[in-house]
Amino acid sequence: GSHRGLPVTAIITMTLDQLEEAAGVATTATGGRIPVSDALKMAEKTRPWLAIFDHAGRPLHLGRASRLASGEQRLILIPFDRGCTKPRCDKPPTLCAVHHPEEWADDGKTDIENETFACDGCHALITKTETGWQTIKADDDHEYPGRTLWIPPKHIDPEQKPRINHCHHPEELLDRAIEAAIEAANESEDDDP
Repeated sequence: GSHRGLPVTAIITMTLDQLEEAAGVATTATGGRIPVSDALKMAEKTRPWLAIFDHAGRPLHLGRASRLASGEQRLILIPFDRGCTKPRCDKPPTLCAVHHPEEWADDGKTDIENETFACDGCHALITKTETGWQTIKADDDHEYPGRTLWIPPKHIDPEQKPRINHCHHPEELLDRAIEAAIEAANESEDDDP
């Protein structure tokens, strides 16, 4: 069988450290979590694919030969986006379509740098109207380079401030909370006599 153009496959994401240590928790394409040891047992009799990311965690390249994303592109988006990129949406990759932030009709390429996940409901919100959402990719200077930023219509946010979905990347919020706690602790030490 197939699902959104891919053969039915167990897709599991883990870091190199988790693989080397055979410990930790891996993530499935549906957003589930399994012990790395179980993931490695599942992989023993399969044909593994290796996805490589740059130092900022961004996947590497493809082209404009086709409007539709290839199976390989969908596979590389799974560990990068981890699901729908619209803020507060928790839909996993298996319920998402591949969206071009720079629209195909406007000469947007079907390159991995111009692809992102959007579930069917959120994808329908992206329109070139006053009430539609817009999407762009964060540039290299952004806190989260390569991630998809969603720009709300003016009736939702008159300033149209770009937003990012942390739902599938909870470690980002955890890292931010840890940094704030460390900073607060350092400030309170400075205030003590």
